[in-house]
Amino acid sequence: MLRGIYASSSAMKMQSIQQQILADNLANINTSGYKTENISFRSFVPRVVRGDNHETLGIMNNGVNVHTTRYNFEQGPLRITENPLDIAITGPGFFPVENPDGDIQYTRNGHFTIDRDGFVTNIHGDKLLDDGLSPIVLDATSKTIGVTKDGSFMVDGQILTRLGTFEFPQGAGILRMEGDKYDLNDDNLVMNQGMQDTFHQGFLEDSNVSAVKMSTEMIRTMRNYEANQKVMKSQVDTLRLIMDVGRI
Repeated sequence: MLRGIYASSSAMKMQSIQQQILADNLANINTSGYKTENISFRSFVPRVVRGDNHETLGIMNNGVNVHTTRYNFEQGPLRITENPLDIAITGPGFFPVENPDGDIQYTRNGHFTIDRDGFVTNIHGDKLLDDGLSPIVLDATSKTIGVTKDGSFMVDGQILTRLGTFEFPQGAGILRMEGDKYDLNDDNLVMNQGMQDTFHQGFLEDSNVSAVKMSTEMIRTMRNYEANQKVMKSQVDTLRLIMDVGRI
């Protein structure tokens, strides 16, 4: 009886986590470069139930917990902005950016601007890095900015530097950082240089979140939560009845 209550409560906890992730996905549907987050669950080690003669009667599941967090890195649709410092990527790569602490992280959000010191930065104040991982800084007299499809970053018609992209190693663990940024969760791994990417100046990549799919998943998760809630209540009521009978 108690194991049944534990199993139902763990399922409710996991569905609550799933609901929060789905809500976060929907909240970021308009965040440029945002990628859909998904989680998968796995059962705790099941218990083999045996009879008096040690024969196997069945398997008892002891509940579930979070197994893995995965991100859907499929290409999002491109949206034209005509802003010269809006840059979209088609392909699997990520822009490298350096946060104020000096850490390098990776993003698909190509909405950049120029700070007061001339550095090209994103909305978090992270510096955009070139293919050699050096910050891109512009002279105060710079007038026109151009970005070619192969990543040449041009100022007033002259090539200043070259944009580069980086890809996560196959099977690597990935951490979502602040908002639209990602990083490796293993300091022993290194990012791969992007080789298949094309740059599009004056465009942004929209989120790849599907509002219809997320809404449907939220309804399904809520129904599963309510079903487990009813099962748990039934087991608690039965346990209470047994205790009351015992007192009599």
